[in-house]
Amino acid sequence: MTQTQYLCTFWLLLFSFSTMDATRAAAPRACVDNTPHKEKFVTVAPNVNLQVIDWGGTGETMVLLTGLGDNAHVYSQFAFQWNDHFHVIGITRRGYLPSSQPPDGYDVPTRVADDIAVLDSLKIDRVVLVGHSIAGSELSGIAASHPDRVDKLVYLDALDLSQRNEVPGPPAFFGLFTEADTKSLWTYAAANARYQGVREPEPAICPGLQFDNAGNPVASTTPDAVPAAISAGTAAVPLVNWSRIAAPRLGVFALPTLEVRSPWFTYLSPADQTLFDQQYPGYVDWYRATMRQFTRGNPVSPVILKNAPHYVYINNETDVVRAMRAFLGIQ
Repeated sequence: MTQTQYLCTFWLLLFSFSTMDATRAAAPRACVDNTPHKEKFVTVAPNVNLQVIDWGGTGETMVLLTGLGDNAHVYSQFAFQWNDHFHVIGITRRGYLPSSQPPDGYDVPTRVADDIAVLDSLKIDRVVLVGHSIAGSELSGIAASHPDRVDKLVYLDALDLSQRNEVPGPPAFFGLFTEADTKSLWTYAAANARYQGVREPEPAICPGLQFDNAGNPVASTTPDAVPAAISAGTAAVPLVNWSRIAAPRLGVFALPTLEVRSPWFTYLSPADQTLFDQQYPGYVDWYRATMRQFTRGNPVSPVILKNAPHYVYINNETDVVRAMRAFLGIQ
């Protein structure tokens, strides 16, 4: 299984529940984001509007970009680590509600253009860019093509995945989500924590789900083609030439090791556990090699979190915040 296939399969399986013809009824009350924030939509292309969440603050703007499958509400707690020194906003990329879901535009150059269009619309000249997971390709793309718009870059387990089509990936957790796991928003969140090792805020989970009249999740709101197109677009761009990116960069990496397997390993069948053990060393080797490429020539030492889950800013918030505040020069 290639890295791109792994990313696509991960999200397709995660959100494939049952009947896709279920109605979108009133979601549970927990879906409402009650954190202090403002929301607006910015038109970045004809019939394409992106959600922008503004958590307030003054000073230089910090922009939070999400990983694959997420919307900006995933930062609804982390954002408040920063609005004492920054004006903090988050962008939900095209393809994920409540942003538009057009049939195309998921390549990296278009996603970069979307982000720049948001900044232009909000009259923001220069920013600190923070990105998780697949957002790393957007950070690198913006820094390379619009260097005057970027002050600093923070990659949260956001390795450059471009041109990595032959990378072996660990098997996804086939069939682990059961009917019981998707019986309610809370059983789904519990299963996600069990298998993936993270509890995202409920307001971040809900836009990706269709709910029936009883408020239970029954299907995804994201067309299957969206995560596939985003992953393919990321894999299609050349590897980053870090010498051409002038902005200082910090990398925070959830370094995998052979000693500790992914959270869902325990729940795999014996056959899938064997497959995982066969493929995992190649994945670990690729990850370490890619991390070394990212850090080579970078005067800022990386932060390496051994055996941490992928959502480092949620599971390892204390370590991430400490590293970022030191990098950004704030107490």
